[in-house]
Amino acid sequence: MKYLRLLSLPLLAAALLSTTGSGYTAPVTSAEKNSSANSDQKPAQIQYVCPMHEDVKSKRPGKCYKCKMKLEKKRIKEPTDS
Repeated sequence: MKYLRLLSLPLLAAALLSTTGSGYTAPVTSAEKNSSANSDQKPAQIQYVCPMHEDVKSKRPGKCYKCKMKLEKKRIKEPTDS
């Protein structure tokens, strides 16, 4: 009897995961295809900035040399021609 109780929880979890996991693959692949189809647009310019020190910027991920916090991604605004 205890064996059935111990076995029922993992089986229930596996059944729930197997039914919900397959529904999310189609939208993800179509979104990737749509974004790669728009290749005429320029890729977004990204800069890594410290959340505490706005003057600390980098082109690569890393840590702030002042406070050792992780640098966060931030998009660079492109100038508009008008």
